[in-house]
Amino acid sequence: MINPLKLEYKANKRRNVLFILAFALLALVSFFITLGFGVYDISLVSSIQAFFDHLLGNPVDPSADRYIWEVRTPRAIGAIISGAALSVAGVVMQNNFRNPLAEPYTMGISSGAFLGAVLSMVSGITLIPIFSDDLAIISNAFVLSLIPTLIIVVVTKFKKLTPTAMILLGIAIMYLFSSICQLILVTAPSENLADAYSWRVGSFSRIKWESLPIMLGISIPVIICIWMLYRKLNVMYAGDRGAQTFGENARRIRIVTLVLVSLMTASIVSYTGTIGFIGLVGPHVARIFVGSDNRYLIPASMAFGAAFMVLADTVAKVSGSNGLPVGVISAMVGGPLFMWILIKQRKNAWL
Repeated sequence: MINPLKLEYKANKRRNVLFILAFALLALVSFFITLGFGVYDISLVSSIQAFFDHLLGNPVDPSADRYIWEVRTPRAIGAIISGAALSVAGVVMQNNFRNPLAEPYTMGISSGAFLGAVLSMVSGITLIPIFSDDLAIISNAFVLSLIPTLIIVVVTKFKKLTPTAMILLGIAIMYLFSSICQLILVTAPSENLADAYSWRVGSFSRIKWESLPIMLGISIPVIICIWMLYRKLNVMYAGDRGAQTFGENARRIRIVTLVLVSLMTASIVSYTGTIGFIGLVGPHVARIFVGSDNRYLIPASMAFGAAFMVLADTVAKVSGSNGLPVGVISAMVGGPLFMWILIKQRKNAWL
């Protein structure tokens, strides 16, 4: 006799895999769509044709080939990497703190990373002297992104906070770092301000081919490591005491995964600036379709986050005469979602 539970498990597994593939396909379609939008006047079909002509080594229109391949393609790939990485970071933080509102932006990690980047770009301060150029910016961002993580871990160890209080703590840290950034920018030489100010709300306009190896080289290994820990992350749903009954050290899992998230967030923020709410939107949409099992939730969030980020950047590029920072578009979507979750929040409603 066939076990009905086994049949249901297999059906759910197939359904989850199909949703992940659907999100990945959406990200791929979004990638080709965004190639057709930007300052340079070229149609969507011509943009895609120029992209494949370059891949085949037979560019027809040199100017279109240069613009599509040197400007729009790395920007689109950067958006995919950023959306995937920040969404996975959101999954980990929501899981670790059992809080549906936790993500790098609301918990202050992105602001800490941005402060580290500003210190390097504007003031020339390098916290780890062995690094220079882009690696100096990323190392600064990583070190300072660990400060909010450390504060939150220490406070939650000694005082039990409600989900709302934890978010308020993260927002307080975010504003503290933002005020320090503002002080640095106000007193900095004017020639260093343009890039730093544009990074405050997030943009992919500065991403070039040279930026992608570091973004990929950090994000992909970190995401793989996090996915390999999906069983341990699933145990975290039971809380610290529940994790102990399964033989897991919840504190160790939390510290390891948050350090990984901080490193990945730093590698993104160092090139894009602070982009809020992606770690909120991606996991929540993915959770609706695949549930809370991190074996499926992590890749689903990664794929949907990538698609959402590319589409948000496409909207940003066509908004206004010179476009808008992508952080404005993500905030317009993520802000209302944040308020809705905050209003409707119930204990374990996100599980």
